Amino acid sequence: MTFLEHLQELRQRILVVAASIAISFVLLYAFLDRKLVQFFVLPMTKAIAGKGKFQFTSPAEGFVFDLKISFIAALFVSSPLIFYELWKFVAPALYRNEKKLLLPFILFSTILFAGGAGFGYFIVFPYAFQFFATFSYAGVEINPKLSDYFTFATRMLLAFGLVFEFPLVAVFAARIGLIDARFLNRNRKYAIILIFTAAAILTPGPDVVSQLLLAFPLWFLYELSVGLVWFFQRRDAKSQEMAG
Repeated sequence: MTFLEHLQELRQRILVVAASIAISFVLLYAFLDRKLVQFFVLPMTKAIAGKGKFQFTSPAEGFVFDLKISFIAALFVSSPLIFYELWKFVAPALYRNEKKLLLPFILFSTILFAGGAGFGYFIVFPYAFQFFATFSYAGVEINPKLSDYFTFATRMLLAFGLVFEFPLVAVFAARIGLIDARFLNRNRKYAIILIFTAAAILTPGPDVVSQLLLAFPLWFLYELSVGLVWFFQRRDAKSQEMAG
């Protein structure tokens, strides 16, 4: 394919993804809008119970907040298609045996992305928001703005969803020969530096607690990736020995 043909294919796949997100957005906003909002704010609502309440300070902020929630939910609903279109775009550059990884890639990428976001929502958010709420005291309420909460929560959820993809990316890179377990072990100290740097960039503001809550799971995922890459390398080596 020529460069222009690649651009045309990329454009088509982006249009498919955009259409999926748009349809999901309309359906979610029409039928699940209030339930989505209540679910999204629940961790903070529990943390500030008796200490304050949510607020918005501009006339349209509540309406825009609802639209944003539906859009984020549409991204998660469309994630299998997004990963599928991504894979199909890079598939022509892969060998035949590598193309067979299509279904496992879509399945595990979706599971890891949703699992990362779920880890952030169900595990990290309750502890983080309870910690932040402890800084309210007599005479001082915690009244988070909807827009500020949205920015914080969505960045954290997307960050957790993306970093949980690391084991899949590492295994895929190892399968096509870009890295191996020795490479990952040798560069562990640099990876740790990058992990904490990425956590500082991905989390909103100079918030050390959120940075650590993101960095340590990412560090664990790195070690998990080392183990998975080593396992598949060893399995492939045994298969080659048996075939030989």
